[in-house]
Amino acid sequence: MLLLSQVVAASVDTLPKFKLKLIDGAVLDSKDLAGKVTVIDFWGTWCKPCLAEVPSYNQFYQAYREKNVRFVALAADSGTRDEIRDAVNRLKIEYPVAAPSWTELDLFGNIEAFPTTLIFDAKGKLVKEFIGVPADKHESIRRIVDRLLASK
Repeated sequence: MLLLSQVVAASVDTLPKFKLKLIDGAVLDSKDLAGKVTVIDFWGTWCKPCLAEVPSYNQFYQAYREKNVRFVALAADSGTRDEIRDAVNRLKIEYPVAAPSWTELDLFGNIEAFPTTLIFDAKGKLVKEFIGVPADKHESIRRIVDRLLASK
């Protein structure tokens, strides 16, 4: 049995270098995130708690997309790109989504639970990791991001 503390300890401390092809065909390069607060959500199309977060993340994305914040969701173990694209359309996801390979996912450490959400500051340092969906998760994300934006 994997303990929550083991999951937390397995994550990265800094934003890794990567190039991810988004579902819309664009490429997200980690170099493009320099100087931006970055929120990355690891989710699955089969994960009920992940799906329940979509409306909150749509609201977050709309509120912060023009504020030097990047948000991206990485779909894990969720089928082909086409299947993920269909899920994105069906769920009305408004934010960028990538379908990384397991090798690409491994760059972020050993993500063992879904959803997992990582927040990185503008220097690429990991500030907070959320495992699952704690009761105040989305309010906490906004507070943390606002604090990071204010400290620039």
